[in-house]
Amino acid sequence: MEKGVGYNFGSVACDQFFHGTPWPMPVNSSNLGVVKLCQNQIGIQDQTIVFATLFSSTDRIPLYTAYTVSLTPGGKEYKRPSPEYWHRVSVGLCNLKDLPVSPILSMIGHKPRRPLHECGKYQAIWTDYEDNGMHLDRGHLCPNFINSQDRTKQLGTFTLTNAAPQYAEFNEHSWWKYECVTQYTIINLVPNEKVFLMTGTYGNAVDEYGNPVWLNINGEHGKNPVRVPGYYWKAVCYPGNTAVGKPAWAYAIVQKNENKLKKASFKSYISLKEFANQYFRDLPFGNSCINAPFGEFGQYLSKDAFDNIVKHHCNG
Repeated sequence: MEKGVGYNFGSVACDQFFHGTPWPMPVNSSNLGVVKLCQNQIGIQDQTIVFATLFSSTDRIPLYTAYTVSLTPGGKEYKRPSPEYWHRVSVGLCNLKDLPVSPILSMIGHKPRRPLHECGKYQAIWTDYEDNGMHLDRGHLCPNFINSQDRTKQLGTFTLTNAAPQYAEFNEHSWWKYECVTQYTIINLVPNEKVFLMTGTYGNAVDEYGNPVWLNINGEHGKNPVRVPGYYWKAVCYPGNTAVGKPAWAYAIVQKNENKLKKASFKSYISLKEFANQYFRDLPFGNSCINAPFGEFGQYLSKDAFDNIVKHHCNG
């Protein structure tokens, strides 16, 4: 970073977003090219870390983002931020000579002085997604929607270190409905209580010939290559509240990233333990979450109950 700018890129911790051991490693991943980002924003309550992202600098997408929410029924919801917020970068990645082992502040903001493209060595920049002709959106991991009661968190979700290429039909239809059901059930089951979530990517999308799909695979027009993930997943856990006698409940969902109009279904949910055994080398949550059943959430896992939520709350 240029001298005199005054940003602090020293080691920092954001363990509070993990239930269990921080920074668990997914299967089929290594420490090579991986950066632990404590996501904060320049000029927007600079010291507030809004979530944690395990980011692949070689693929220029997150492996996952870990975050917490506490939602209030009828609480004020802020409007979706301007797309201009996508023009920001993680300034903490812009001038690194070597990738750090310890977590660092991402410092989401506009890169001062030097050309923006210089930040693209370790991350995507907004032009990498522009006019891609592949029906690929910037798919949030930590979502805008579920954070709409907290403006600082909501703005923080608009960074390409918290996004990956997501096919438009998938992003705007079935995945959106799963996101909406998550928000709705948390508000109704555990209002004003902390819930732990992780959203991530897995694998590589492939074309009709079985070839891996990337944005800008050949560096077209000077753009950076960005891996298109084969799957998106979400894991959710309410760890329980012994003070009021509420037991833990948890679930996960894994969905293929493809440009097809698919219907969201209650049959897609799996236990957190099944998910962890298949997709993680380390436990992604603590034992009380990993071993939790569907519990209270299970009341929504029938066709009528699930479709009722989608019909009345998730068609906006």
